[in-house]
Amino acid sequence: MEIELSSSFLRKAKKLSKKEKILLSQKVDIFRANPSDPRLKTHPLTGKLRGLLSFSLNYSKRITFLYIEPGKVLFFDIGSHDEVYR
Repeated sequence: MEIELSSSFLRKAKKLSKKEKILLSQKVDIFRANPSDPRLKTHPLTGKLRGLLSFSLNYSKRITFLYIEPGKVLFFDIGSHDEVYR
């Protein structure tokens, strides 16, 4: 799975704690192997974010993404449930 990163995602990823950055690396590895892995809790979003998907980084943070072509995704944003869904 090829992953592109938006500027918003990169900005917010840089602000993660060291522990969260390690977890992000682990979750990205899982995502590359299988985007539907149950450990990610991948799900489609609704409302104004309809068309995007999300998976859990940890209990409080989510990564939103979009399939831009087969085998290629764009990690759109990262943040708390409230931040991502605004």
